[in-house]
Amino acid sequence: MKRGFVLFGILVLLLATLPMVNAATISYSFDPNTILPTEWGEEIINGNAANLTITILTNTSEPFTASSFPDPANTSISVTVQFLDPLGLTVDVTGDGTEDTFTATENVSNPGVYEVSITTNARPGEYTMRIRAVATDANTGEVLDEGTLDVQVYISDPYWVTVWADEGDEIQVGSLNIELDTINDRGAVLVLGSDLVTLSPDSTTGEIFTQVDLDGDGVATDWIFIKKTDEGSVEIKFYSKNESIIPLEPEDTIKVSSNKVIRQVWLKNGNNFRQVILWDQSPFSFIKAVDYYIIPSKNPRDWKEGWGSGYSGKVTVIKRTTWFGLFARDEKVFEGNLFGRNVRVDDILNLYGRWFGNKALFGWGWEVYQGIARMIYPSNYELKFRNAAIPAELEFRGTITLPNFFGESIDWNALIIGENTTAT
Repeated sequence: MKRGFVLFGILVLLLATLPMVNAATISYSFDPNTILPTEWGEEIINGNAANLTITILTNTSEPFTASSFPDPANTSISVTVQFLDPLGLTVDVTGDGTEDTFTATENVSNPGVYEVSITTNARPGEYTMRIRAVATDANTGEVLDEGTLDVQVYISDPYWVTVWADEGDEIQVGSLNIELDTINDRGAVLVLGSDLVTLSPDSTTGEIFTQVDLDGDGVATDWIFIKKTDEGSVEIKFYSKNESIIPLEPEDTIKVSSNKVIRQVWLKNGNNFRQVILWDQSPFSFIKAVDYYIIPSKNPRDWKEGWGSGYSGKVTVIKRTTWFGLFARDEKVFEGNLFGRNVRVDDILNLYGRWFGNKALFGWGWEVYQGIARMIYPSNYELKFRNAAIPAELEFRGTITLPNFFGESIDWNALIIGENTTAT
């Protein structure tokens, strides 16, 4: 027992003689116009300089600069930024084959404030950005003060596209033809162009990915990520610096099964918006016709990509009932964000929203570049498409619109022209 007390006392004395270094305090901010602020954090876009400002205080709350230490002339300051993988290892994010360390320089007008510009060319994904500040005595190498701040960031290319498919399907993105063979937890087998490729999950992230050539320039600088969803379908994400991976116009597809039609149609394509009319073709529609107008919002804020279900893609569905081709009454039967949601209207129409293609808008976030709706409706309806700028460019039955005594009146100008359409 006495020996134990002696050893403990020796340990206390040793610890007391060691130099104590308290942690410096680090804060940071990106120039918002050089990154993408998203709902979960900052995203750095490959090929675009992200400007980072770092503010550091010493352990005595002084600016982290040489003049804050006892011997300024012999005090060395180092402020660096590195990116780490899930295992905590420093990685290459510039694509030059070596681990990267970015060195920040002190702002001459603001002691303790450091600036660095970071340009990446990395695999899209989540990284730990580590900011480290160290003040040392240049003569002895003694650490006078230090601090570390870890921040989760995402690195991406400026364009990305999501495609859903099934095993055995063939798809094309950009100039690349892809055939899905087998996809499971052990990896994926697929045909890329004319090459049979087997991919295994990454040892650090578990993701299945590879680099491909999507723009046909002969160089594999784009990325493809593959995973099987809980529903059994295959989700494929493509990342590129080239806008050409997004088709000029999304393809409309149609399947007819007995008395039902399943159709995929686009509502938004870049800055173009398309209204879809579900036109009643039933035998007695000349007596009573029930038409539905699916109208996408033209407000860009309603097409901001997000992680939550039903986050974006605001649409309004108007039901128009017409009697004898003369009298009509309008009713709003749905208004809200469609994408990622199943919307059922009157047991007639089923809508499910997806997006195809996202575009980076610096200082703002991801814009849904192409918004697509899968529609299921009876075969006695016909689809009509309009790119209307004003209500008169739509097609309506009935020349006399009856007032809606039990609901709100429909402002067709606001819907079509785009006024007062903010995200909900």
